[in-house]
Amino acid sequence: MITNGTSPTSAGRRPAPPPRHGNPSTPTTHISRTTRGTGFRRAATLLTAVALLGGSGVGLSAPALGASPTAVSLPGTIDSAVGCSGDWQPACAQAQLTLQADGRWKTSLNLPAGSYAYKAAVNNSWTENYGVGGAPGGANITLTVPAGGKLVTFVYDPDTHVVTDNSAIPVVTAVGDYQNALGCGGTWAPTCAATTMTDPAGTGVYTYTTTAVPAGSWNTKVTLGQSWATNYGAGGAANGGNIAFTVPANGATTTFSYNATTHLTTVVSGTGPTAPLNTLGALHTPTATTFRLWSPDSSAVTVTVGGTSYPMAPTTLSGYTNVYQATVSGNLLDQGYQFAVNGVAVPDPYAQMVTPGTTRGVVVDTAAVAPSAGSWAPRPALVNRTDAVVYELSVHDFTVDPSSGVDPAKRGKFLGLVQTGTTDGGVSTGIDHLKQLGVTAVQLMPSFDFGTPVPNWGYDPVNYNVPEEQYSQFTAPEDRIREFKDMVNAFHQNGIRVIMDVVYNHTYSKSVFGNITGKYYTPTDLSGTGDSIDDGNPMVSRMIQDSLEHWVRDYDVDGFRFDLVGVHSYANVSAWADYLQTSYPDRDLMMYGEPWNGGASDPNEAQKVRYGNVPALAPVHFGVFNGVYRDAIRGGTNDNVMAFMGGSGNPSAIAFGLAGSPTDADSTATLSDLWTPAFADRPEQTMNYVSIHDNLDLYDKITYSGATGGATGTAGRIDRLAVGTVLASQGIPIIAEGDEFLRSKVVNGDYATAMNSYNAGDAVNAVHWGDKAANANVFGYYRDAIALRKATAALRLTTWSAVKNQMTTQLNGSVVTAMISSNPAAPTSYDTVVVANPTGSAYNATLPSGTWTKVLNSGGATAGTDTSCDPQAVTVFTRN
Repeated sequence: MITNGTSPTSAGRRPAPPPRHGNPSTPTTHISRTTRGTGFRRAATLLTAVALLGGSGVGLSAPALGASPTAVSLPGTIDSAVGCSGDWQPACAQAQLTLQADGRWKTSLNLPAGSYAYKAAVNNSWTENYGVGGAPGGANITLTVPAGGKLVTFVYDPDTHVVTDNSAIPVVTAVGDYQNALGCGGTWAPTCAATTMTDPAGTGVYTYTTTAVPAGSWNTKVTLGQSWATNYGAGGAANGGNIAFTVPANGATTTFSYNATTHLTTVVSGTGPTAPLNTLGALHTPTATTFRLWSPDSSAVTVTVGGTSYPMAPTTLSGYTNVYQATVSGNLLDQGYQFAVNGVAVPDPYAQMVTPGTTRGVVVDTAAVAPSAGSWAPRPALVNRTDAVVYELSVHDFTVDPSSGVDPAKRGKFLGLVQTGTTDGGVSTGIDHLKQLGVTAVQLMPSFDFGTPVPNWGYDPVNYNVPEEQYSQFTAPEDRIREFKDMVNAFHQNGIRVIMDVVYNHTYSKSVFGNITGKYYTPTDLSGTGDSIDDGNPMVSRMIQDSLEHWVRDYDVDGFRFDLVGVHSYANVSAWADYLQTSYPDRDLMMYGEPWNGGASDPNEAQKVRYGNVPALAPVHFGVFNGVYRDAIRGGTNDNVMAFMGGSGNPSAIAFGLAGSPTDADSTATLSDLWTPAFADRPEQTMNYVSIHDNLDLYDKITYSGATGGATGTAGRIDRLAVGTVLASQGIPIIAEGDEFLRSKVVNGDYATAMNSYNAGDAVNAVHWGDKAANANVFGYYRDAIALRKATAALRLTTWSAVKNQMTTQLNGSVVTAMISSNPAAPTSYDTVVVANPTGSAYNATLPSGTWTKVLNSGGATAGTDTSCDPQAVTVFTRN
């Protein structure tokens, strides 16, 4: 154990970012005290986890992360109001919270009007209890229930120990011209209790669901406090316009959702979760299929089914314009159909299945196809987005090599990703490897229908809503749909979420949509491909939103990585994310992207996603790749010069990145500097990485820069330093497939191909699983560092104010030290210290007063009693 009585002073400058993708650098520097997050699990939990890590042998699986609560209750003056025999009773059955799928504990209690006080108690006793701000034994939490009483929802976060309630939110009512059909005695009636919206899950999204709204076109808004004094309309605007919606049939289920943070209201109406969304494309029912296509330039629109051509007529559909429609009777399931505009065959941009290699769609009902298990498995819990550890992989590359141990028919296929029990020489591969590594989510490189044969990464989309047939073992439409759902289900059953890499910024070529209308594309290409998509057109933007919802609703995915999101308007990105977060509040969706375009000059750049407007995306939980921090750690993407990980570069940039690249002020206002490195209003907005599919991977960058010695030499130490820095940083870490065992794409010294291997053969891009055993010490380090991150609350702060108040950094030459408190009630009682030492010499850390244990060094998990920090390594200490 280590006992010290001194504390380093804070220091560090916000660095100027290096040029990125042709974008200008920003020379701003200033003194910055780095800080961030909210508190998390106690240091004792961390020490328990580290003790369980054992050695770094390949065969070990990720450790248990400490005991979780078995019960959480709300002792207080609310107890007698809910049926307890008295107040302040931690064991009262009526005041118990229930563990939810997202890892939080929740309950909703009907409370009469009045003022109350309460705390959160763990395991039905006062031994462990939390008050205001999550403070152990802290002050009572107070709430006031308005006249008439209220259903109050309480949420306890087991990481921060903070309890929140919605007592301060006034009554939320869905009002509109449909209310008389729901027994309100009139329309636009804010006092009607029948359309009161509630938030029983404590997500901040209020909902109301009914089957009583008749078929037809309707309008709605939301009022607060049962009056018109505060109301929100279209786009979440205060006193905004009416929100139009369509109910397709009598008895259809209609759900109204209101986001209390963004004030957006969404309405989803359909005949149930197994019916198609009421959008465009082919909407199947057993008795008829409705075909719809956006055609703003021509009225000569037809659909051909079964050899018969049907003219399509203009129709009115809420949220859409210039839509043409035809309804064809009969059960058309699995039949092909062909749209034509001006007699030219065109694809269906909304097609959910296609005949490969053609413009023909296939009539399916994706929502009606159940996974093989019969229903969806529970989604893995994600208490906070900063709890995530993301792993990028290619469906093809991850298992196509025989060393994957995957059955030959499944290699390079969707179901190959989730085959369990696979090994190479007795060492776990595939999904068992991912579980052993400890990642919480996979980021699947493009999995929708793309235009180029594999091997190819798929960044050339053709059909946005269709699973790629080259990754399928099947040909029948329903089998292909079920296959993708089974993959998602199996990942969830194994505790791993699924994030899709989506490419809405361009298509394979302009021939994809161009014969429908040129309005799908920007006048000047922004993507570097010659055919960038124009989401500035409202109908194109709506197509993207509808596609995202298709994957969330019908395929149960957990989020999206947006390729070149800098092509898109940040207002549209905000609207897409807001819609999804509001309409699917139980999903805790992760959404993030690359805040640059394809190197083009954009006259509307200030309106596109750039670092400077990322703060405006904080309310909808949208983040971006931190290319500035990446370059500060590794150096250029394809050059032979290393930055911090090679012992040079700018240590101030590392100090700032360790803190999650926070904005100067806690504000969601856009910033004048579009390329500022200080862009994250919340830690979850910075996606931290040193390697991704593009460019040289991490190990190849290191060896190209001259480092040698393999896993046990200088190159291996530099690799561990780089990824250790990412895993110890505030934000969300991303690891590229194979980096954890020094994957190399260099064949016979060919670095040029490795720099841009998007269409290289399997000899280059396939993951070769023998590397895992050969570089077992590197894998062990990654596994240990991930487990440490998951067990250490201080490394996963969640708010700007937590970083501001609970974290400080210092520089000593090239060595960067970060001190963090996981306890918001004791923000300067640091319980975790991270030391990043890029030099070739050991460094002796100066720790705050107290007794400390060294829990991570260059070799992985440890339990040291000294203050020595290995050369070329990240060292982590925790207070006992």
